[in-house]
Amino acid sequence: MSPRIRAARAANSRRFVAAPIVALLAVVIFLLAAFPFRVYPAAEDKPAFVMEEYCSTFAWAPDNRIAIGVYRVYNHKKYTLEGDDLWIASPDGKRTRIIEGAKLVKVDKPQSFKINEISWSPDSQKLAIYKTTYSLAGDKDTLTSGDLTELLDTAGREITIQGVKENPLVGGYQATWLADGSTVAFLTEVVKPREFVEIHTVNVTTGQSQKLFDPHQFISVVWDAAHNRAIAIERDKGMSGPAKLVSLDLLHGTRKEIADLESAQGQLTISPSGKRVAFFYDGDVLEVRDLAAPSKFIHVRVGLGKYEWAPDERHILLKRGPESRSGNLMWVSIPDGNFTTAMNDLVYRDFHYSPDGRFIGLLRVTRNLAIYQSSSFSP
Repeated sequence: MSPRIRAARAANSRRFVAAPIVALLAVVIFLLAAFPFRVYPAAEDKPAFVMEEYCSTFAWAPDNRIAIGVYRVYNHKKYTLEGDDLWIASPDGKRTRIIEGAKLVKVDKPQSFKINEISWSPDSQKLAIYKTTYSLAGDKDTLTSGDLTELLDTAGREITIQGVKENPLVGGYQATWLADGSTVAFLTEVVKPREFVEIHTVNVTTGQSQKLFDPHQFISVVWDAAHNRAIAIERDKGMSGPAKLVSLDLLHGTRKEIADLESAQGQLTISPSGKRVAFFYDGDVLEVRDLAAPSKFIHVRVGLGKYEWAPDERHILLKRGPESRSGNLMWVSIPDGNFTTAMNDLVYRDFHYSPDGRFIGLLRVTRNLAIYQSSSFSP
């Protein structure tokens, strides 16, 4: 769970549902005491840009701009609420706040929220924002929550779905704009906690929405939005037969089987060139397959954790342990599986490569965001 718990506080009752500032200070003091290391890299590894504010999450656009959720506390009538402002920055440090967090609240009742994920359209002109909202139920101090995805342009204006009475993106997550500029693909949960998911699309111009590939369900999906497709690990509803690696045409709703899989546990990724995929197999083993020769594969024992492909596609960058916790980063070579310390062996909360591999964003334990040339940390 995030160290920040967003919630509403009833001012007239003096009863806190959450105390964000106190909790934040306590977490920072704990982290500084528990991890007696340098927070900043060495002087020769000076970042191109640092966002000093407390950042919730960030995402790279295809044109190398960065969308950043920045934590804020704000007032609404008699309530003190928590949310995230949305900023867009470039790697040289130029930045613009495109929306204040309070304006993302669309209801009259007090509501706090957290931006969980941000994704960009292939043309870098639109955003999909997945957030969790927290509201007080009625006159009671009972907290309720819900998930939804909202669509915005880069000026912070909401993109409405035409001709619909109810938002089909309520409950949807991991949304992406496709290359046609009007279709959004997203996932919905079938078995909690996201053990099995379904794929849906909605066209914002016509309002037409549909569930794709029924009766198939998926344990992991990675988008290739620029080509209107996804690669996924599939299971049917009856859980009969092996898992399958499949390629999915998201505009036409067609699927192509790539390979049967002996075992698969998710965290599917696609390499920067789009030629290889990887996923966890048998606990802490990463399986890598070439999409041009999918019957051939290699296994690399890496340990469970969050990982991304390095630009050279001969390494992955791995943060071992639970995704929600900070950890140090390691290069893992493919296929021999050698480990090398990365990023000066410092501890980070999260990281993402830019789509072209030129930059890497590092979310520090103090939640400020540092942007580096990726060549500064070559494996």
